[in-house]
Amino acid sequence: MDYLELNNRLNINNLKDLIIIYCGPKVGSTSLVSSLRLSCSDNSNVIHLHDDAMLRILTQSDDSVSISGLIEYNSKQKKVFVIDIYRSPIERKMSEYFEKLCDLHFNNKPEEVNNYNLHRITKRFNDIFNHIGKGDHYIDKYDIPVIESFDVKRKYQLQEINNITYIKLRLKDSHEWSKILSKIMKRQIYIVRDYETINKDIGDLYKRFKSEYKLPLNLYQTIVEDEYLSFYYTEEERKEYLKEWLKRVCDKCDTWSEKEYDFYRRICIENLTQNDIQKHHYIDLGCTCKYCTAKRLEIIEKVKRGEEIKEKIIHEELVKKDKYQMFLHAKQMQKPVNRKVNFGVLMSNK
Repeated sequence: MDYLELNNRLNINNLKDLIIIYCGPKVGSTSLVSSLRLSCSDNSNVIHLHDDAMLRILTQSDDSVSISGLIEYNSKQKKVFVIDIYRSPIERKMSEYFEKLCDLHFNNKPEEVNNYNLHRITKRFNDIFNHIGKGDHYIDKYDIPVIESFDVKRKYQLQEINNITYIKLRLKDSHEWSKILSKIMKRQIYIVRDYETINKDIGDLYKRFKSEYKLPLNLYQTIVEDEYLSFYYTEEERKEYLKEWLKRVCDKCDTWSEKEYDFYRRICIENLTQNDIQKHHYIDLGCTCKYCTAKRLEIIEKVKRGEEIKEKIIHEELVKKDKYQMFLHAKQMQKPVNRKVNFGVLMSNK
């Protein structure tokens, strides 16, 4: 497959810019994708990818294409922004674990998993702790020179190479993303909260787990040694983060080896009953038709007023709603006109 065809399958058209959120899962990227689609869909295509495997599943392509190749191909024709996000390690692991808690880790329905005791949920999390929520796309996967340090004063990192702007954000600074990205992209960017685990079927269980979880000492030590935490946080931020988790440390626990985890994951994947990629979990799916554009403007006005956004921009639903309204209007027009008869006038004409 060539990259022109790949663009077509990703609905990348002739808009001025391309924005690729290319990062690991559960770092706050879904909210950023919806925010950028709401703010930039008039002149930018916005796509969301975690890895090459996800790209190939979404486009039904083979290993002749890659995300790095997609970026390079499009940079020859338009401005490309590539964005990654750093999230604190324990919270990222928790969120990634609960994202797949039912279908992958326990192969059961949410209503059943909600009845599990917390010890069972916690033990499995500790077993796989060292194998989930790992790595950093900006450092490990982006084909760019490694930076010496993160710019903690500006609260973002930016590198411009061959018509490609690489951006690194931190989830802890999400309240400033609007200001940061508006400055970089030279247009107003509105930030919305989207697809939080706490709002899902297992939200109460997740909230309880986060509140009651105790971190085994040996797992705490791996966080102390975490290279990415040291890189993206100032020494003061890092000490404060470790200090808060030290209050919740408990005795050591056993964890699975790489080999044990690989075997566990293979079995879990074989038992999966649904596709791992969810296409409709964004507030904004990125369609630029007249229906979706109108709905987008409506939502932006709500964002400006500070309202919580609970609706989504889904093309099929908006078209169906418009057709139904047209049907009601046509039905109303076909009703016979109920004219009032003035019997006094009729009698006087006799």
